[in-house]
Amino acid sequence: MRTQLARRRRSALVGLLVTAVVVLTGCGSDERPVRVGGPGVEASVGDMELRNIRLDNPPEGIYPIGSAALLGVAMVNEGTEDEQLIGVTGPDFTGVVVDENPASSDPAITIPAGETVFTDGPDGPVLVLAEIDETLRTAEYLSITFTFDRAGEVTVKAPVSAPLRLTLDRWLRQQAGGD
Repeated sequence: MRTQLARRRRSALVGLLVTAVVVLTGCGSDERPVRVGGPGVEASVGDMELRNIRLDNPPEGIYPIGSAALLGVAMVNEGTEDEQLIGVTGPDFTGVVVDENPASSDPAITIPAGETVFTDGPDGPVLVLAEIDETLRTAEYLSITFTFDRAGEVTVKAPVSAPLRLTLDRWLRQQAGGD
């Protein structure tokens, strides 16, 4: 009985790992990478849809005060006119760095009509929140306001992502009856 249970757990773990490898590998060269480790939050304002909003997993599981965090978001323009992201602000960071330019609150990113811009893909802009003024750990949230030229603004609580390894460890502990 106990051996059977151990085999099932191992099979489930192997299945999970194989699925993770397949998801991370992708099916084609023109596809966007899929992020594993928990989805971010979603929001919408006007013709703009924001999907999978989250802060990248921090080194050592923590963003100390004064550090910077990679902001991931898929910005989908469902309108018929180009849109511009004109602001990324929040009470707990000083500004945003876009593609290594100096920190400001004005990212000036164009989202073409009918298209999606990924801030963490190989072809999209890179957004980094500068000088976070509170300690953030995995699964905590940071309030972020996105402001668009036409659509307006929306505020979300963006979660701090957990690395895949921590997610697997947590799942294994739950399967073993711990945690």
